[in-house]
Amino acid sequence: MMKVYGISNCASVKKAKKFFDEHSILYEFVDLSKTSLDKEKIESWQNFLPAGQMLNSRSKSYREMDLKNKKLDDKKALKAILKDNLILKRPIIEHGLNGEQKFTIGFDEQEYKQTFL
Repeated sequence: MMKVYGISNCASVKKAKKFFDEHSILYEFVDLSKTSLDKEKIESWQNFLPAGQMLNSRSKSYREMDLKNKKLDDKKALKAILKDNLILKRPIIEHGLNGEQKFTIGFDEQEYKQTFL
């Protein structure tokens, strides 16, 4: 089953969930404010996107960690994600058919229509 990772009060997550609900697409929601991700999960996502590109520079966590002026390679970005999952761009969607793993991050309605409909 498709998994949607995010936080309930995030506008992009709300849009994604609404899109899936309106199109009767089943998904499991994983609330990152209640569930911590492990290193293996983040590393598996790096097959699709480097950890540094998963960071949400507008998040409160990003600002609190004062990462704006720091040079973050993927190893340091991974450490930041493991320290606080809320630093991730949202939503993160794990999906795929016939055992093929896929990954989508953020909300773009046109991309969702092409990918999920």
